[in-house]
Amino acid sequence: MSFYLSKILWLILNPFNIFIFVTLLSIFLYFVKLRGLSLIIFLINFVFIALISFLPIGSYLIYNIEKEYHSYIKPPDQVDGILILGGATNPLLYNEYDQISLNGSSERLVESVFIIKKFDKAKVIFSGGSGILNRPDFDHAQVAKSFYKKIGIEIDKIIFEDNSRNTYENIIYSKKIANPKINENWLLITSASHMKRALLIADKNNWDLIPYAVDFKNIKEFKLIPNLNLLSNLNSFQQGSHEWLGLVSYYLMGRTDKVF
Repeated sequence: MSFYLSKILWLILNPFNIFIFVTLLSIFLYFVKLRGLSLIIFLINFVFIALISFLPIGSYLIYNIEKEYHSYIKPPDQVDGILILGGATNPLLYNEYDQISLNGSSERLVESVFIIKKFDKAKVIFSGGSGILNRPDFDHAQVAKSFYKKIGIEIDKIIFEDNSRNTYENIIYSKKIANPKINENWLLITSASHMKRALLIADKNNWDLIPYAVDFKNIKEFKLIPNLNLLSNLNSFQQGSHEWLGLVSYYLMGRTDKVF
């Protein structure tokens, strides 16, 4: 139930959707003769969009999650298990064209190849089912399996968990498969901006995962200064707000013990 609720809430709280809704609302109010109220709403909406367009506020939101993992870009000497989270592929296009289709988080897969080769004795789990409401058969695991096979990795040594639909299920289902021992070192590979939420879920479920952050979106010496990368700033705000909304909502649902 929470999976469907999260999808519905994101449709409502998506910054772009809110902007369009508020714009339509101001137009409606204008035509029903509430022109003063319409102008106020329009101006507030315009100022908000201008701020997140000219200021990299979205990048700043992401940076505040990523910076905790700047020092976690090298794996430990001993690794007993590797957990790779899905989300780096496009299952829809994979099924459409029968070709590997990666997205902006492709580093999750690319970096995992080097880690798997380096720790060839480690147990490996790839976790990623379908996040599409009406297409449970479009899972990330099937694309990842083809990717590893084409890249020359023995897929028989990888356990592909394809039932999880979100980060919470990634961790819960993978832990059941891993059955980690107290003294084992398990490495978690996911995007730096996504790492905090995954680790908080693991902590809540008594699984001490070691972060191996990839797919960084910002440099280490990030500065919040205006620029003209308007579309990039808007996209970053959408991504940043999605991650922070995920942190807050998981805490409110009791899936984590703290927001950050």
